Amino acid sequence: MAKKKPKKQRKKRLRDIASMQELSANATNMVHLKQAMPILEPLFKEFGVEVDKMEDALQNIDGMARQTSEFVSIPDRFNNFFAEHGWIMYSMMNFEVAKEAVLKAEMGNFKAAQELLIEYYNVETVQFQLRRLNSIKAFRPRMDLAIKALIDYEEKRYHACVPVILALTDGLVNELHEDHKGISAGSTKLEAWDSIAAHSQGLGKIVRILRKGRRKTTAAQISLPYRNGILHGTDLGYDNLTVAAKTWALLFAVGEWATKVERGETTAPKDKEEESLIDILEKVQETERFKQEIESWKPRDWISINTESFIQGSPEYALNEFLKFWMQKNYGKMTMILPHKVFDAKTAPLKVRDQFKSQLLTSYEFVSINDVALSNTTVSVRLHVEEFGRQQEKSHDFIMICEDDQGSLVSRSKAGSKWVSYTWYL
Repeated sequence: MAKKKPKKQRKKRLRDIASMQELSANATNMVHLKQAMPILEPLFKEFGVEVDKMEDALQNIDGMARQTSEFVSIPDRFNNFFAEHGWIMYSMMNFEVAKEAVLKAEMGNFKAAQELLIEYYNVETVQFQLRRLNSIKAFRPRMDLAIKALIDYEEKRYHACVPVILALTDGLVNELHEDHKGISAGSTKLEAWDSIAAHSQGLGKIVRILRKGRRKTTAAQISLPYRNGILHGTDLGYDNLTVAAKTWALLFAVGEWATKVERGETTAPKDKEEESLIDILEKVQETERFKQEIESWKPRDWISINTESFIQGSPEYALNEFLKFWMQKNYGKMTMILPHKVFDAKTAPLKVRDQFKSQLLTSYEFVSINDVALSNTTVSVRLHVEEFGRQQEKSHDFIMICEDDQGSLVSRSKAGSKWVSYTWYL
C-alpha cells in the first residue's frame, strides 16, 4: 500500500499574525454589516440605535476595507522582494516608504526601490529610531556607542560605523536571548508573537544571510551586511552607504524583537472574547467620530507657558505633573507619562528609577507648547539637572501623545484617555 505523502505546510505569512488578522476581520465585519443594514435597520431602531449616524459611519467602509487589505499585504510583499537583499519590514518602519518601494519593485524598477530605501535611512530617521530603542533597558548602555556610530554615518565613515552597529546588534541579542548567544549562532531564533520583524519571514530570513561563513578574504565591494565576514576581517569591501543603511535597518528590526522580550510578549496571551455585533457597531461609530474630529481639529490659538494656568487633562498639565514627581524622586508616580505599550505596570517604576536615579531635577521652565495634531503636542522644556555632582542645563522636547489604556491613539476629548510621551527619557 502506497504511503500517503505528508501534507505540505503552508508558508507562514506576516498577514497571519494576530494584529493583522484582527485588522482584516474588523474590516470584513464592517463590510458585512453595511451589506446587512437594510435587514437590520428596523431591529436597530427598536433598540434605540442612531441608524442615520451609523449609516454615515459605514458610508466609506468599502474604501477603508480596500486600504486595510493593502496595509496587511505590504509586509509580505516587502519581504518577498527585499529580504534576500538585506531589508525587512518592521513595525516602526515608515509604511508609505515601504509601500512605495514595493510598488517600484513590482513595476520592475528594483534599482529605484533600493535607492528609496537607502535614502530613507538618513540621519533624521536613524536619530528617531534610536530614540525608540532607548525604551529597551538592555540597549541603553549601548546608546553612547550608537550615537558615535551615527556621527560616523553622517560623516560617511562607513568603515567605522558598520562594525560598531553589528557589534551592538550582536550584544543586544546575546543579552536578551534565552540561550545568551549572539545573532550569528545557528540555534538563535529571533521570533515573537504578533511581531512583523520577529518572524520567520523577517529576521528568520535575514539572519541566514548574516550567518554565512565568508571565510575567503575578498576586497570586492559587497552590498549585504555579512556579519561574519565584516567582523572577522574577510569581507573588506563593506565601506559603503548601502551596507551601512542595511546595518541600521537590521538593528531597528532586532529592536522590535528585543522590546517584545523585555515586555514578556514573545508568546501569545490568552484568547480574547469574540466581539459582539454591538461592539462592532460601537467601533464603527467611534472610528467615524475620531475621523470627524481629525478633519475639524485646529491647534489652540495661544497657549500660556505659565504652569499655574495649565488645565487638567491638557498635555502640558500631564508633563508638569511628571516633572514635579521627578523633582520629588517619586519614580512610581513618574510612570504616569509612560506609554501603555512600552513597559509592564509592575516593572515600570524600577525602570524609571534606573533611568533617572543619577539625575536630580532641581528646576525647570516651559519654553514652548506646540499643538501638532489632534492627539499630538510637542512641549519644549529647559531643565536644570544635577548629575554626578554637576549642575547641567538641558533643553528637551517632550512629544506628548494622547492614548487610551490599550495604547491606541485617541482624541483629546475621549474619556479615560491620558497623555504619554515616547521621549520621556533624556
